[in-house]
Amino acid sequence: MNGVDGIVFVADSQKHRMDGNIETLLDLENNLREDGHSLDTFAWVIQYNKRDLPDIETIDNLQKRLNYFNVPYFEAVGIKGNGVFDTLKAIINKVVSNVQKQL
Repeated sequence: MNGVDGIVFVADSQKHRMDGNIETLLDLENNLREDGHSLDTFAWVIQYNKRDLPDIETIDNLQKRLNYFNVPYFEAVGIKGNGVFDTLKAIINKVVSNVQKQL
């Protein structure tokens, strides 16, 4: 993770993937802490992917369980490209903003 300026956390919206999403998010936080960072202050956004599939979590539940720091989030259907550009634009803006603050 050394040298990373921003992260897009892509969460699988399917209900049976929630535990895996949480585990991956906690691993991400641990890896950031090893480099002296935290999700609390790092440039990151969440993409809730696979919104077109049946048996998916509600956005409210995904937000409650994954978006601890109230970062921007985007609904997406990756294979169709839906939400992908908005997610990319948001993380670029967050990274540029962080770099400008450091100058």
